[in-house]
Amino acid sequence: MSPEHSFVAKGVLTTVNKDKLEAQKQWNATPCGTGDYLAGIEYGSLKYFDEIRRSRYEITDTWMKKTIDFNMADGKKLLEIGHGIGTDLLTFCEGGAEVYGIDITEEHHKLATLNFKQHNRNAVLKLCDSANIDFPSNYFDYVYSHGVLHHTPDTVRCISEAYRVLKPGGLLVLSLYHTYSAFLLSWIIGQGLIKRKLFKLGYRGLMATIEHGADGINIKPLVKTYTKRQLRVILGDFSKVNFKIAHFRREHIPYGSIFLPPVIENWFERYIGWYVVAFAVK
Repeated sequence: MSPEHSFVAKGVLTTVNKDKLEAQKQWNATPCGTGDYLAGIEYGSLKYFDEIRRSRYEITDTWMKKTIDFNMADGKKLLEIGHGIGTDLLTFCEGGAEVYGIDITEEHHKLATLNFKQHNRNAVLKLCDSANIDFPSNYFDYVYSHGVLHHTPDTVRCISEAYRVLKPGGLLVLSLYHTYSAFLLSWIIGQGLIKRKLFKLGYRGLMATIEHGADGINIKPLVKTYTKRQLRVILGDFSKVNFKIAHFRREHIPYGSIFLPPVIENWFERYIGWYVVAFAVK
């Protein structure tokens, strides 16, 4: 795809194609973690950020703190690729990490900066394309990216950049949408076939509507999914790679919350969860 636009990030000229423009449009309009549940709370206030974090870890994504050790980078340098409004990066910071973050979305950059300011914490944040990371090689002990690199057309290039900036022996923690997930199958059947959005929007448009605020027409972020086998090949330069499948709720299966007991969630999660999480050592 031919370049559509360019912007300057900390002196680095980054070419942005149509897919990346759609990502910027999506998350400038609807920053990650925001929604109607924040109505009545001042935008950008301390309460605003704390409510987003509470919702993330206690309601929508309770799997995260069970799967990811937010204290693992204590005393070490950690880069987050696609920092969003800074929720996870702040949590790593509170766990003792020296934190850095990059994002291509201006509203994310603005909100993450404010989030750290509201919490009296420090971070180095840059508007920067993850296909051209504006940091030296062998610089970070950890690179973390959650739910981001399945939205870019150059996922492999971005992972290569993550490898470059990691120190030897450093760890990449990467989570992407999982192809063999209950959520994806239910979305295709429920939204795509029963509600006929697949025929109206096409597969690309249908997948875009997974993201809150996207309609698959005017706002149409790229949404890809990956299997463990695909990721193992992509991560082939890393010396050691382990995987964990995460995030399954009964609601991911039609009528599951009615007919399935809560106890089944942990068992199903390891096979048909919505995220495939890779732990890759350089």
